[in-house]
Amino acid sequence: MSIAGDPLSTREREIAEGFAEGETYQQIAERLHLAPSTVRTHLATIYRKLGVSTKLDLRKRLETGAVPDPGQSLPQRPDRPSIAVLAFENMSDDPGQEYFSDAITDEIITALSRSPWLFIIARNTTFTYKGENVDVRRVAAELGVRFVLEGSVRRAGDRVRVTAQMIDGLTGGHVWSDRYDGRIEDVFDLQDEITRQVVASIQTIVHRSTVETPVERLNRPDLTVWELTMRAWHLLYDFTPEAYASAKTLLERALAIDPESAEANMVLSLVNHHVAILGFAPDPTPAMEAAYALGRRATQLDDRNEYAHWALGISCWGLHRLDEGIAALERAVELNPNCSVAYGSLGTALAIAGRVEDAIANQEIAIRMNPRDPSIFFRFSGLALAHYTADDFEMAILWAERAIHRMPRWYLAHFLLAASHVGLGHMDQARAAVAACETVLPGMSVADAERTPLRDEARMQMFRDRLGEAGFAPGPSR
Repeated sequence: MSIAGDPLSTREREIAEGFAEGETYQQIAERLHLAPSTVRTHLATIYRKLGVSTKLDLRKRLETGAVPDPGQSLPQRPDRPSIAVLAFENMSDDPGQEYFSDAITDEIITALSRSPWLFIIARNTTFTYKGENVDVRRVAAELGVRFVLEGSVRRAGDRVRVTAQMIDGLTGGHVWSDRYDGRIEDVFDLQDEITRQVVASIQTIVHRSTVETPVERLNRPDLTVWELTMRAWHLLYDFTPEAYASAKTLLERALAIDPESAEANMVLSLVNHHVAILGFAPDPTPAMEAAYALGRRATQLDDRNEYAHWALGISCWGLHRLDEGIAALERAVELNPNCSVAYGSLGTALAIAGRVEDAIANQEIAIRMNPRDPSIFFRFSGLALAHYTADDFEMAILWAERAIHRMPRWYLAHFLLAASHVGLGHMDQARAAVAACETVLPGMSVADAERTPLRDEARMQMFRDRLGEAGFAPGPSR
C-alpha cells in the first residue's frame, strides 16, 4: 500500500513491507540482493522516517497509510545538557525484583536532578515508557532531551548484575556504558554504589560532550551566558595555558552580560586556580587571589551550588586558608553526595592538613565514583601526598607515578616522586625523577612547592629540603 506523500524510497518501501510481513534481515537481503547490514541500516532510516519503534507499529503505519504530522509539536531541548532516565528493566525471572530496578532508577533521577548543570525529566514522565520496546531517538525527541539513560537488572541466586548505558538522542550512538555486580544482601550498598558511579560518570561525560567545538567563533554575539560558561567549562579539561586563556575570554563575556551568574563566577574561579596550580603564571599569587574572590562570590550568589563551594575550597590551599577550604569542600559534599571532585579535593585538603586516613578515604570514594574522570591525576597525586605525609614513601611513589602517567606535566606528582625517593635514600632515582620533571617542566624549583603548602611547617621544610637534595634549584623566594 502506498502512503500519500510517501517519505520512503522505493527500496525502503520494499524492505519495510517485507519486514512488517515477517521476513528476517537475511531473507530480505537475499531477495533484494543486499547485505544484511544494509537492510538493518535501511530499517533504522525507515523507523525514523515513519516515527515508529516496533515491528507492530510499522505494520500499523503501513496498513493505515498515515504519515507523521510534520507540524507535530515537539518540545525544544533546553540550553542545559538534558537527560531522560528510563525505568531500568528487570531481567530476572522473579517479577518481585522489579522494586530494585525501579529503586535504582529513582535514585539516579534524584541524584542527577541535584546538579544545577543538568535538565532532568521527572520520573513520572519517563516511567510512562516502562515495558515498551522504545526507540531511544524517538524518546529523546518526544521529551526534548539530548541524552537517554537506560539499563537493566538481573538476579541469579544471591548475585545481582546491573548494566547501564547512555545514548545520544541525536545520533542514536552509545556515549557511555558500564556494568556492576554485587551480592543481593548488600542491595542497599550496591544501589548507592551504582548511583554514585553513574551520576559522577554522566556529569563528566555530559559536560564534555554537549559542546563539541568549545573555541570556535569566540566572537559570536548570540552566545548565551550558559553557552559561554559551558564552553569555558569544557576547556577546563584541556589543562593547557592556551585553553585557559580562551576560557577567560568566554567567561569575561558571560560576566559582562550577567555579572551575577554564579556558574560563570565559579568557572572563572576554577580557571584561575588551575592557571596558578599548574604553573601557567610566573607568580601564582594574583591568580590564586582571583580564584578565591570569584569562588566566594559564586557561593554568595548561589549557596546551594556544590561546584561553587568546591571552587572556593580548592582556591584556599595556596593562600594558607586551609580550614576555610576544608569547610567549603565539606559543604559541597553535604549539598551533593555524588560530587566526586568535591570528595577528591577534600581528600587533598585533608592530606595537606595531615589527616592521612580521612584523606585516603575521600580520595578512594572519588576514584570509585568517577574512575573515568579526565582530572583523575589529581586524585592520584592526592593519594601520593597523603602517603608521603604518613612517611609511607613506597605507596607515595606508586601513586605519584600513576599521576605522572596520566598527566606528565603535573608538577606536584614529580615533586612527591623525587622527595619520596630521597626519603628512602634512593638518590639515583630521586635525581632521575628531577631530570624527568625538567624534561616536561623546565625551570621548576623548590619555590614552586609553595603552591600547595603543607600545614605542618616542619613537614613542609622537610619537603623543601628533600626537593633540594634531589636536585631542584631553590628558585626565587615568594
